[in-house]
Amino acid sequence: MASKTGATLMTKSKTKKVEPTLEDAHAFAQRHGLKHLRPEYIARLRELIAPVAFYGQQVRRSPHKENAPASEFTAFKP
Repeated sequence: MASKTGATLMTKSKTKKVEPTLEDAHAFAQRHGLKHLRPEYIARLRELIAPVAFYGQQVRRSPHKENAPASEFTAFKP
């Protein structure tokens, strides 16, 4: 969905505009246990699908399994 922010999804080969429908948002909500959301929340969810997907694709990921973030960070106990 190319919303107010003009968000598009990036694929390996090209930029692809995604325009999810209310049915897509409703299906997403059902898959995540949110089937009882009010219609205004489903509509807002639909608006946010493309921007969230776009920014999620901007997160850098390690090309090697051995360099996963879990092995790079250490949790310290007080």
